[in-house]
Amino acid sequence: MNILRLPPYPLSVTYTVPDAEADYILVIEDVADLTEIEEFVTSSVNSIITYSLTGEFVKYDKSYSVSVYEDIDGERGDIVVEDNMEIARPYVNPTLLATSGTATDIAAYIGYERLARLIIDSITGGFYYNRTYLEVVGQGTDYVPLWKKTHKILKAYENAELVYDLSDTVNGPALKSYTYIITKDKSAITKDPVETIDALNRAERRYPNIPVAPSDSISIFDTEDSGNVATIVPAAGFPEGIDCIFLLETGHKVVPIDIQDATKMLIEDIRCGKLDYYKRYIKNYSTDQFKIEYDKRIVDGTGNLLVDKILDKYVETIIRPGVL
Repeated sequence: MNILRLPPYPLSVTYTVPDAEADYILVIEDVADLTEIEEFVTSSVNSIITYSLTGEFVKYDKSYSVSVYEDIDGERGDIVVEDNMEIARPYVNPTLLATSGTATDIAAYIGYERLARLIIDSITGGFYYNRTYLEVVGQGTDYVPLWKKTHKILKAYENAELVYDLSDTVNGPALKSYTYIITKDKSAITKDPVETIDALNRAERRYPNIPVAPSDSISIFDTEDSGNVATIVPAAGFPEGIDCIFLLETGHKVVPIDIQDATKMLIEDIRCGKLDYYKRYIKNYSTDQFKIEYDKRIVDGTGNLLVDKILDKYVETIIRPGVL
């Protein structure tokens, strides 16, 4: 089931079940987070169950696994419904494009918008707003690079220990000596001490390992319990080898205006049949046996040159860093 994340909220999901006025158990599973919501519901006289979607359901774009079980004395019985529920914000509101306002016209434009959105997603990766896990290993610096458009740090774990929780309004969000922030240019995550200090020189690269002889007065590393008066290698916010997991809010809070314009153009092309590939990119046509030769560009782009130009600046050439 595809649900458009559009106001008014809350959203709702409905399923048809075998029996009317019977008890069922609705389970919505977040596969990525390994969490689930269990609700006890009763079907209507028309054998329909309805569940209101609030909270994170109306805030983020995500896919869920939905199962409906028979309620056997409060326990899960046989499965009567299995479905994938996809909640996504459309790039344009299809109900506003359907000028006639009839249910048939609105349903048609919902299909046009979804198809246009999928075409744009195949080229740009999409313009959704969701929660993303970033799992990295410390490199001995004060920065963790970000490869997605990131707005907020929700949680942070170091070596499987929760050290930052934005939702903790009693003890947090900083649960240890540091708070986690996103740099001003949105390119990395770094740390700020909870206690005020005069200055902080952050390490953009890993300090070199300097072999020195043991000493009672000089330490290679800066440790909190050390009584040494000097150090050779300062401590880093993310020491080499430390395991870090961040739960982030990533993506686009709003759909860019030019993407909305591109979506409208694609919807019009789809509605009018202008994207029929057999009508485009023909290089050679023969009347004998109807031999047709297409240009290789038939598999590139969206089929609309103006839309392709709009999408060019959103194409990601480097998805994640690698080694050549």
